[in-house]
Amino acid sequence: MSTELYHTHPRFRNNFDFLRLFTAVYVVMLHSYGLTGQLDNEPLRSWGSTTFNFSFVRLSLFFCISGYLVMQSAMRSTGLGDFAWRRLLRIQPLLIVVTLVSIFIIGPLFSSLDIATYFKQLQTWTHLRNIFPPTGIQYNLPGVFQANSVETSVNGSLWTLVIEERLYIACMIIFFAGSTGKRKAYIFLAIAYNLIYIINTNLWHFSDSIIINGNAAFYSLMFVNAGLLFHLNIDFQSHKKIIWLPLLLLLTLAAAHFKNCFFLLIFIVPCLVMEIAFSRSFLNRTARFGDFSYGIFLFSFPVQQSVISLTNGNITPIPLFAITILITLPLAVLSWHFLEKKMLSLKHRPWFKKIPPPSTSSEPRH
Repeated sequence: MSTELYHTHPRFRNNFDFLRLFTAVYVVMLHSYGLTGQLDNEPLRSWGSTTFNFSFVRLSLFFCISGYLVMQSAMRSTGLGDFAWRRLLRIQPLLIVVTLVSIFIIGPLFSSLDIATYFKQLQTWTHLRNIFPPTGIQYNLPGVFQANSVETSVNGSLWTLVIEERLYIACMIIFFAGSTGKRKAYIFLAIAYNLIYIINTNLWHFSDSIIINGNAAFYSLMFVNAGLLFHLNIDFQSHKKIIWLPLLLLLTLAAAHFKNCFFLLIFIVPCLVMEIAFSRSFLNRTARFGDFSYGIFLFSFPVQQSVISLTNGNITPIPLFAITILITLPLAVLSWHFLEKKMLSLKHRPWFKKIPPPSTSSEPRH
């Protein structure tokens, strides 16, 4: 990339790439403690509470960033096929690779079953469903990581993709069921979803459905409300950060402190994340050499489980984190340059009208 393009390209005028990378690396650290049974000893976790902790921070960043950028993708897409194609190109290629690696390499190497028996198990082949998370995730493979004392999942990180890709499908229905009024339809349905969640959570509990109750609904609303901010055309780049960032941070801490106000975080946190995302700093250049966040996210959990198995569980969080990063980062770099980047270059198919990218940020990435 030329120096001139580097300084003028939209993606280098925000912190979305940094926040994605931060979130991916923090997932590795969080799981390093969780998979060794020491989650309560994780240093940053001790600063928070049972609800407002650094897992909350990680998930909030993940869903807010995704919600905002996916709305951009939906609005620039020429139709259902264009939008679906963009999403599939971003999520599925590497997910297919990781799923196949799990079945045909990790499985035979770490299963307590012999290879012939392993491949005769139906569970081995139903693991292929992980290629398309909206149908649900299968976390285990026959006999694999069964000696790992804390967790036997091959890739426990994938649960977030179930929610995210189901939200993609919801976006498809909203944006492409009709030909006009997409923005207004989204705003109306987003407000309705918020009201139903708030009523069910705080005023009259009428349903235990995960759609409007619990963590899945809470983080789905982070996604939805971040998208709502995009549709409201708020110019976060022009805001005075010295005022808005401290104010939103204080509101976040206050809402988290008072149990009856916790639901307000679904509105406050997306605003805070966008203020951070649209701040100008040297961190804007994070993805100059590539976007490695998705590769780190997908590869890290199987790598951690493999390391724990090879060490018979005799490893502590910090060495596990260091070893995982040393293995995962090169895999993520290779994945970006030889797979993800090439797949994204196919996003404009001949039967889709090519539309210039928006001026506010980059093509949505995990």
